[in-house]
Amino acid sequence: MANRYANQIVQYVSAPGYTPRPIRQIGEELGIENEEYEAFEDSFNHLIMADRLSLDNNSLVRRPAPASELIGTIRITRRRFGFLQPDSPTEYGDLFIPARYTGNAMTGDRVRAKLIPRRQSTRDGHAPFVGRVTEILKRVDKQYVGTLKTRRSLWLVEVDGNDLNEPVVVRNAQTKEAVEGDKVIIELIQYPSEDQLGEGAITEILGPQGKPSVETVAVMRAYGLEPQFPSTVLNEARNTVQKFDIQSIGKRVNLREHLICTIDPPDAKDFDDAISIERQVDKTGNQTYELGVHIADVAHFVPLGSELDHEAYRRGNSVYLPRKVVPMLPDILSNGICSLQEGVDRACKSVFIRYDSKGHILGQRFMNSLIHSSKRLTYLEAQAVIDDDLHGAGRHARGKPTYSDALVAMLKTMAELAGIIHARRRRQGMIELELPDPELNFDTNGHLKGVTPQDQSYTHKIIEMFMVEANETVARFFDRIPMIRRIHAEPQQNNMDSLRRLLRISGQVIPLNPNREELQKLLANTRGTSIQQAVHLAILQTMSRAEYSPVHREHYALASDHYTHFTSPIRRYPDLVVHRILDVYLSHNEAHGRSGGQNKRRLMQDVRNDSRILADESLVDLCRHCSSTERNAEAAERDLKEFFILQLLSNQVGDDCPGIVSGISRDGIFVQLDKYLTDGFVPIADLPGTQGDRWRHDAKSACLVSQRSRATIAVGHRLDVRIVKVNPAARQLELIAISQPTRPGRRTSGVRLAQKKMMKPKQTKRKRRK
Repeated sequence: MANRYANQIVQYVSAPGYTPRPIRQIGEELGIENEEYEAFEDSFNHLIMADRLSLDNNSLVRRPAPASELIGTIRITRRRFGFLQPDSPTEYGDLFIPARYTGNAMTGDRVRAKLIPRRQSTRDGHAPFVGRVTEILKRVDKQYVGTLKTRRSLWLVEVDGNDLNEPVVVRNAQTKEAVEGDKVIIELIQYPSEDQLGEGAITEILGPQGKPSVETVAVMRAYGLEPQFPSTVLNEARNTVQKFDIQSIGKRVNLREHLICTIDPPDAKDFDDAISIERQVDKTGNQTYELGVHIADVAHFVPLGSELDHEAYRRGNSVYLPRKVVPMLPDILSNGICSLQEGVDRACKSVFIRYDSKGHILGQRFMNSLIHSSKRLTYLEAQAVIDDDLHGAGRHARGKPTYSDALVAMLKTMAELAGIIHARRRRQGMIELELPDPELNFDTNGHLKGVTPQDQSYTHKIIEMFMVEANETVARFFDRIPMIRRIHAEPQQNNMDSLRRLLRISGQVIPLNPNREELQKLLANTRGTSIQQAVHLAILQTMSRAEYSPVHREHYALASDHYTHFTSPIRRYPDLVVHRILDVYLSHNEAHGRSGGQNKRRLMQDVRNDSRILADESLVDLCRHCSSTERNAEAAERDLKEFFILQLLSNQVGDDCPGIVSGISRDGIFVQLDKYLTDGFVPIADLPGTQGDRWRHDAKSACLVSQRSRATIAVGHRLDVRIVKVNPAARQLELIAISQPTRPGRRTSGVRLAQKKMMKPKQTKRKRRK
């Protein structure tokens, strides 16, 4: 088939940082076997004939010059500029579309965009052109959530989120018995234009705005999150459970006598990973470890092509909202028969990894297993046990606070091995950012009581290290099998330039093009100091998003050449797909009894040719879809958390808070409040300074500069602010500065209360997911 590898090749060549190279080298980097090379070369020829690739005079593969226009799906931000995701990947990724060129396009629309050269040349990784929407090919089909308002004789709905900046006129509010302040669902009848508001019809009334349960439903509806499953899916899940007999589950390795435990948050219900560990001695007398990572065998209960599978694919992942989970699988599976609960037999996919005393991998083995979790532990409970505080452990327990000597010893061995692995991964160049995440504490009525940083006990790092090792081991073992991978591109040069300028302003210096080791040194030198948060925040902003891809590329932050997601199949569809690949391998391995050398090559050839392995085109679509559902879930989680925090702050207008500058724009600065871990906006007119002074946005240094004193404000600077206006429904928090911004570690001075107030939309910063 001429285009068998076409999408995989295009994804590879279109990735950031690609440089022209020979076809043979690309084949090697994609893991193409010799017997497959002819088909691979045919795909290349097909792409060249279609003008999607070109060969230069040195037979190096290059991307062709971009077309004069692109077609794809657009995403509009609150500030009205947009990004076009092209149907076919390009060298520069998504296309930036300035606000003046978005026309009437709305998020989700399929559009045609003309490429327009930038006014200034660029050599920093940015595209040399921007886009202008010339045609809306298809409007997005969706419902919108908003708050009902009256203005004179008109009923209007102010739509939540970024989709519509202007309100929508509705004419059926009274017939629906809606009242002002209700959260409602609308469908558009007439789309907005440059000189006319859109018109819609109310299809559902959710209830009064501000009520926690109403706002939760509103977010779910706005992001297309469906808490209920279709009856066909539920019936299939029930039938699966009723037919299941743990005693006749097939040829599985019996691990029920092994000491195995789970470590999770106190409110967890879907336990999809468990751990075992043994300290061993090899033939030469050297100490070794064998780590067992046991993952719920969801693939056994969710066959490919079933109703359950189709629904899990559509959802892509579970979504963890405050006080509400929207699961990928029905509860009877996710919180029931698949969940590795204490004291019951469960089917697993087990990965055993052997390590030497320095954390280097000596070998691995995979199996379908049957386990019996001996203990369910929370993070703080396990940490207390490791610290020999059994009384304190009991305070954090969700089960009986009993801890056998064997369990205590196992937890300490886990901490020991995790520390060794952690040190090895640091030597490899793993980048670790330590930025606080908010933990929301609610009362019995669902109202937020307070915000605290999530606990950072070392047991979190133990489980993180073990899951990363399992994911990496699986990805490395199947490095020549087409599969869904987790990749993370290295920071582009323009982002590093911005970081260097920001750090210079904060009193730090890094080399022109810092490598991982130099970034690690910067993080280590500032860890535990007053500038830690500033430095970590600045480095975070240089990082791209991790995403799913069929292309074999590195995960930069983890310093891993092979990475995938394998350890959470209850809540992530990509993990379920990887489990099916492992099933294919295990079935061929059992049938042929092959291992090592030529036998392994023949075995992997059989696996690659198995019809259950996804074709290239399907894999590309799967990766795009799962990356999209993940982004949607993150946005929904962030959106609802933001609402609850702002609702709490609405009772604290006039309070003063210390904070850190988290973002810079030409209109002002974003400040993250220390106590509440949320961002507010300080308009540029409300920044401190002498009378008549003005602040100017310097795009090159990514900071604001005082025209009179030449003082600067940059990410990481600290200042005190006052809460002046809060709009939870619109996710807006307005602040004014009451002190001079200072570099981290310096004392604040020059208190001044700004007089003029103006409202700007709030933006939030994302934590990058691994």
